[in-house]
Amino acid sequence: MTNQKSLLPFIYQDKQNLALEECIKEELNIDTKKFLIFPIENASDELLPTLAKEFHVMGAEGWNFCRNRKEKINLLLNSLNKHILKGVKPTILNVLKDFGIIAEISEFWEYGGRPAHYIMKFVNIYDRGLTKELEEDIKELIKAYAPATRILDYINYFLCSISKLYVSSRFTTLEKCTISTREVVI
Repeated sequence: MTNQKSLLPFIYQDKQNLALEECIKEELNIDTKKFLIFPIENASDELLPTLAKEFHVMGAEGWNFCRNRKEKINLLLNSLNKHILKGVKPTILNVLKDFGIIAEISEFWEYGGRPAHYIMKFVNIYDRGLTKELEEDIKELIKAYAPATRILDYINYFLCSISKLYVSSRFTTLEKCTISTREVVI
């Protein structure tokens, strides 16, 4: 049975260690709430890169794709799940989707390629534009999250943009009327 207030790992939670921990808490007046998990949402902007390095999402594993604080915090919060599922096809797609990049993966049997190969199609990179740095980061991200048993054949980029398009139409009909006049003499 675990003690919910203990900071000790489960394996060390026997009577002697729990008693010793309780004595230390009382003697030193330690507030154990400070040792519990720190809410990442409250972290300062200067601390976020350090947390990214600790959570192994620095660089091409996601940090280079973040454009604002919200995306950085979302990356840090989901980093554990992404690392657990590393090497699974949907993980690459989910990581890219978090940054607004939609991609598709086709296995070798879907496009007639060699066994154990796959291709990636980037359907949209809406507001980023395709730069050499972004392309290198995408390749590094694929290497980091791709299945070890698969080989990337090639990448297709389909660039498109979102814009407002104003369409108007005009429908007119014209009837030709001929009015004939006659002189009437009375």
